[in-house]
Amino acid sequence: MMFLVLKILALVLLGYFLLWRLVPKGNFVAEGLHLPIWLLQLRRLAKPQPKPQKIKYGIQYRQYLLYYSASQQVPEKQHVVIYTHGSGWLFGQPEMFKTNAQWLAGQGFHAFFLTHRRLPLYHIRHLREDAALAIKAVTDEMAQLGLSNKKILICGNSAGGHLSALALLDERLLASVGLSPSLFSALACFSSPLDFSKMWDSPPLLMLTRMKEEKLFQLSNPIAYLEKAPEIPILLVHGEKDGFVETESSISFHQKLKSLGTADLRLEILKNGTHLGAASWCFPGHPCNLVFKEWLEHVERQCEEK
Repeated sequence: MMFLVLKILALVLLGYFLLWRLVPKGNFVAEGLHLPIWLLQLRRLAKPQPKPQKIKYGIQYRQYLLYYSASQQVPEKQHVVIYTHGSGWLFGQPEMFKTNAQWLAGQGFHAFFLTHRRLPLYHIRHLREDAALAIKAVTDEMAQLGLSNKKILICGNSAGGHLSALALLDERLLASVGLSPSLFSALACFSSPLDFSKMWDSPPLLMLTRMKEEKLFQLSNPIAYLEKAPEIPILLVHGEKDGFVETESSISFHQKLKSLGTADLRLEILKNGTHLGAASWCFPGHPCNLVFKEWLEHVERQCEEK
């Protein structure tokens, strides 16, 4: 019996390996096949660390954030980072991305990792509310920690980048909690859906906007809020062969920003890169890691010059 089980397991692993090697990049099947290996790599890079502080901003169990303090082994940076994870507004939690948090802390950044309520029980109105409440909780915590003098860099991967862009561009979102988008001094989006008109009608997108209901669709779409050029550094990173979020979404968003005269703007299309590749900014030596690190140094220099 044990031999049969091992034989079946070997066949399954062989089949997985063959698919992993043979399925071309640029589709959701390829991304799904690479996801388990990517998660293992992410976990392998994680190091033992003190338990982060958990901060609740609502009564629902998904309404919380994790705070990671900057490493004391390096000079402390002038920015605090607010990061929202991806996974299609459906899955994921901040605890999965402690490697990312460790990398930021190792660079000298205090970091807050946010999460929110999920599809399909909730939609964009609820996620917007969660983003606003979470950011308000960050500013309150910064005041208690003596960090209010620092600038805030907001960023996110995939769906997290989408919510980060909304927080910056939709003035009503933060106004609902008594804040202003002027709170932010930089934005970074990794493989994020920033122009919904360039995307296919995926189940998560339809759930987010309740079958593309006109008001909810417009409310959800970051590019719809672009009426003037943001006066902060913006980084957009996308894989050339992203199988989850169309690369054209970031390209279109970049073109709109450029047409408005956005001065400090960078679009990086990772050659032969995937959705997961653009999420690999904490992997040492990865092209996305090099891009992000260089851009963070640029943002810090900009802050020093002001």
